[in-house]
Amino acid sequence: MIKVSKIAHEERIVSTSVYSATVARDGCLTQLRVAGEDFLAPGVGISRGGYLVQQGEVLRLEQIEQPQANVLVASSDMASVRYEFHSDEIIWTLKNQTKEPMAIFLILAPEIAAMADADGRMQKVVTTGNWERTTWFRGSARLEIKAIGRQWGPWTYQHQAWESWLEPGQERRIQFKAGKPTAEETESIDRLFAPAPSEDLKILSPRDWQVFQRTTLKEGPIVLSGTTRPEADRVEYRISGNSIDGPLPADWRQASFSQNTGTFCVGMSFPAGGWYKLEVRAGQGNGTLAEKTVEHCAVGEVFLGAGQSNATNCGQFPIRQHSGRVASFSGAHWQPADDPQPGVADGSLGGSFWPAFGDALAARFSVPIGVASTGFGGTSVDQWQPEGELFRWMMRRVWQLGPAGFRGLLWHQGESDVEKTAEEYYRKLKRVILESKSQAGWEFPWFVAQASYHDPDHPSFPAPRKAQKRLWDERVALRGPDTDTLVGEHRDFDGLGIHFSPKGLKTHGEMWAERVGEYLEQVL
Repeated sequence: MIKVSKIAHEERIVSTSVYSATVARDGCLTQLRVAGEDFLAPGVGISRGGYLVQQGEVLRLEQIEQPQANVLVASSDMASVRYEFHSDEIIWTLKNQTKEPMAIFLILAPEIAAMADADGRMQKVVTTGNWERTTWFRGSARLEIKAIGRQWGPWTYQHQAWESWLEPGQERRIQFKAGKPTAEETESIDRLFAPAPSEDLKILSPRDWQVFQRTTLKEGPIVLSGTTRPEADRVEYRISGNSIDGPLPADWRQASFSQNTGTFCVGMSFPAGGWYKLEVRAGQGNGTLAEKTVEHCAVGEVFLGAGQSNATNCGQFPIRQHSGRVASFSGAHWQPADDPQPGVADGSLGGSFWPAFGDALAARFSVPIGVASTGFGGTSVDQWQPEGELFRWMMRRVWQLGPAGFRGLLWHQGESDVEKTAEEYYRKLKRVILESKSQAGWEFPWFVAQASYHDPDHPSFPAPRKAQKRLWDERVALRGPDTDTLVGEHRDFDGLGIHFSPKGLKTHGEMWAERVGEYLEQVL
């Protein structure tokens, strides 16, 4: 039996023996409870649970009708959502009635423990990927989502996001199937969360592909730390590879080791260069108890990035780094810096300027380059203020890299603020810059680009450009590239778009590398 109840504030509650769902007065799905377990997380940031977004705004679909006993239709002049409720299933039919794309979001409850992808592989949540079908598990409840979507996170530190999209005029169907896990699924989840066997030797630092920020032209610190079996009486390591001055001596060295805790740690100044191979072995008497290797680590240059879409993965197509000497930091791991860049707040999956930027700097300075991008597309400087979530997202990366752990921050933003006065934009961005340094506890440079481009008919706007230049002139920030000059074939949609084509991404990265390179020549 399906029951639809209308309660206070115009909310509709739909209940069956398997699930209950709430459609709010703005047409968003603010609750989906299966077997007593909530699967959605409304009220977190802009989250409404299940909702539509266009240009950073949650759509309000306040015209709600009930054409059939088991159907609700929420609509506006921009979009519509048809909710069709069955005993154990909900079918969404969503339509974009505008000439611009819009996103479909589900923000999932942080208590959801596991997810099975389209091939049935069980994964811990939070996870990332693109699948046509996913199944989510919480306690004794199961929710299957049948529609192609992108899974990413963590969003606001702990939440899993499920995202799909609607092109202009497009209609899309999404099916939700509610129930309980099968015995096989329960076994898979139990295995997934079974305690991992203790490792005989674990390296905590460096991570594979990690770049350490050099402190002088010739050297920088590398931190080696980890754990091993307490019965070991020694830990040794060696690092091999080519520095900027040539091959390293491949001799074994002793690490400081505590048998009481089974931990080892070495802080050392090391020649700039890489990639280096790190080998670690734990021994007892004349024998070796365990060995581990980190294949790639380096001492070079590290840069943090923030801003809106052209600072993230919103370019027309992903691009790759070609030097083999550029790595990206997600906040959890390092990896080769091919697009899409990990760690961006918006979970975007297109192209970025970072691979080309890293290639150009690696060629100029002969050291590996590390990058960490944290931006969010379509955002105003208002959304980056110190009391906001995006500022905290950026600062997490600042703190993770640590004092003197990166060379500088690259800021590309302004397209969303062309209607602000120059004074307002200047004041608000200056506040972000100064507060970031205060909270970090050390002085690091900001590079600010001139960015205000919208389309061929509106290639620049004077107010943000004036504010950005004023930050340079007053030495609040260093000069970044003027990307408003990138027009025509440098932009997507045959020059009509606001984002960059592959050619534009390459040029964009090289422009950044030129500005940053000039600065490095001075400080080194």
